[in-house]
Amino acid sequence: MACFPTGSASDMHFEDIIMNNVGNPIIIDQIPSRIKINNVSFINIRGTSKFREAVKLVCSKGVPCEKVELRDIDLKYNGHDGSPTYHCINVKPTISGKQNPPACTVKA
Repeated sequence: MACFPTGSASDMHFEDIIMNNVGNPIIIDQIPSRIKINNVSFINIRGTSKFREAVKLVCSKGVPCEKVELRDIDLKYNGHDGSPTYHCINVKPTISGKQNPPACTVKA
């Protein structure tokens, strides 16, 4: 049985935002949803993350996210157990400008 979207979320743009000790500064967590996520941008997002996982882009295999842009991201982790991280699954974001933490490694 094919997985068809049951809805969509598109044209969401987040720009020039300062985060201070935020739990999830940049997040798309689409699993196990079948909502189609398309045309989302995060531009000039900076500040601090409460957790190591500062950027989480997790999309479903059946309905992968499309046209996700990350530009000029500068997020630091407030904790002491390592550097901030990206987590990306089933998404191929367009990445440009400064990327702190270093941009995600895409997993299929």
